[in-house]
Amino acid sequence: MRPTKTSTTRDPLQKTAGRVLSLATRALDVAVRNLDNARRIANFLRGRMEFEVRPTDVFISSYPRSGTTLTQWILYLLTHEEQPDPAHLTKVSPWFERSLAIGEVTASELERFPSPRVFKSHLPRQWLPDGARYIYVERDGLDVLVSYFHFYRAYLGFEGTLDDFYARFMDGRIQYGSWFEHVAGWRERACDPDVLIVRYEDLLSDRKASIERIIEFLGWARDERWVDRAVIESSFDAMKRRESVFDHATAVLLERGVSPESFLRAGQSGRGEGALSNAQVREIRERSSTGRRLAIRGLASFLQ
Repeated sequence: MRPTKTSTTRDPLQKTAGRVLSLATRALDVAVRNLDNARRIANFLRGRMEFEVRPTDVFISSYPRSGTTLTQWILYLLTHEEQPDPAHLTKVSPWFERSLAIGEVTASELERFPSPRVFKSHLPRQWLPDGARYIYVERDGLDVLVSYFHFYRAYLGFEGTLDDFYARFMDGRIQYGSWFEHVAGWRERACDPDVLIVRYEDLLSDRKASIERIIEFLGWARDERWVDRAVIESSFDAMKRRESVFDHATAVLLERGVSPESFLRAGQSGRGEGALSNAQVREIRERSSTGRRLAIRGLASFLQ
């Protein structure tokens, strides 16, 4: 049967309309993302200006997957006597920039937190308020890469290979930008009297000495009982039993209809080297992060 004249003219129109609608949908998606980013930036900047720093405040910053949660938990143990676990670590140690950006808390609400207040952050030093104490947790870039790759696959819908993610990591085309630049920016402040750089590997190999170093830096008076409890209760097994206290992504995942996977993967170091090729390991090792200027991709990338 021959097609009617109407049907022959309808197909091109349908194709054109489909293309137009597809372009319009993408444009609307971009506009919504831009509006959401603008809202988050405005919320954060307003909260940042209204926030009143206390000399006892502590900001724990790091590039993602570098040991922020472990350090937060250690400081929680050092500031709280034995008691029931908090419903979530962010309830007692807020994620500073994200909590303000999404409207979870306001600067005035943070005023109600007792001292010493301990905040999590992934921000560069220059975007954090002055007048506090700052602990930067640095982890071997090989392990950060592999851990972040698994996080991307489990939580952010990434379907590429480790090699694909390696290319992104080296170019800084991932959330929070370049690991090399992030580390370099904090290393430049390593001599500041209010900044302490802690290596994740040291937290694993000699946790007690690392905890004592943190206590000395903060000027806290803690006896052996406090230190020993922090060492025991911050072990990987002890934290794994409390995983719901630490998994900050669960709420976001449930909103998106994604089933959460394990947030605490292994609590080890040195696994990255075995997962990458010799050439990839060599490139990361040779690409020194010292002396590099910090290039920020944009504030919105830190407020996801």
